[in-house]
Amino acid sequence: MMHEKKTSQQSVPNASHLGLLKKGEYGIITRVHDSSSIAGASAIQLRLLELGFIKGESVRILAESFPTGDPIAVRVGSSTFALRRHEASMVEVALMNA
Repeated sequence: MMHEKKTSQQSVPNASHLGLLKKGEYGIITRVHDSSSIAGASAIQLRLLELGFIKGESVRILAESFPTGDPIAVRVGSSTFALRRHEASMVEVALMNA
């Protein structure tokens, strides 16, 4: 079973979470965290980690649904996934095009 190592928070320049990014924006994953405001968040966190949303991996927003922008198409590494924005908000990233 994969578990994320708990570390102290450090300030990352241009840090955000994946749920706030728009089409074409990209970054590097800094961590995937458990959000207590989302029911079943621990299961979602584990699934994201299993899919490859791990620290140091590149991530890019490929598309947004019309008209609401939710879900989004996300490329992580060489794989593409559809995520709801609330799921994507669990993935912290350092923006690379800011």
